[in-house]
Amino acid sequence: MHAQGIYWLFATLPIWMTGLLMYAVTFLPLFVLRDRCEGLYYNTSYSAVVGDGGLIVVALLVAGIVQRGPFFLPGLVHSVEYQDCAIAIATLLGLVWFQLDHPQQWADRYHHLVIAPLLCYLGLTLVPIIYLNGTLPEKVSTVLLVLLWAGLVVYDTLTHRLDQRNYHALGFHLNEMKQLDE
Repeated sequence: MHAQGIYWLFATLPIWMTGLLMYAVTFLPLFVLRDRCEGLYYNTSYSAVVGDGGLIVVALLVAGIVQRGPFFLPGLVHSVEYQDCAIAIATLLGLVWFQLDHPQQWADRYHHLVIAPLLCYLGLTLVPIIYLNGTLPEKVSTVLLVLLWAGLVVYDTLTHRLDQRNYHALGFHLNEMKQLDE
């Protein structure tokens, strides 16, 4: 099967480059935005640090599956139209979350509008690869990593870690630090 769209990218790039790109799009901008816009990098959310890292491992797992040989996907799932639909769904998710949450910090805005839609898109397009072409250990690992992420989202929600600036009054302390620098 001739890979196209996201599948072509995963089939063509070295796996280390896929990992580097995922890191550059997900973790690096949050570090820079928090540091430059708020004065200090922080991330209190286990689901964002550990969970999103696990989802990146799933993407790397898919790159390995695609690169080891021919893979099967039904025509509809492999089509550019399916990928475009996945982009639309992922973008809508980000926009709706942005509207519901009204994030005030640039890093949170970036997370809602870029990282969350990217991970959603990858889920919609890459899970079929694992399901149809992965080995049992790859499938089990994927399920465990997604469950880890989901469990951490629940934990972060219950412990109020998702509201990062208010977690242990972090925003108050950051504002105090900024005043000391002035």
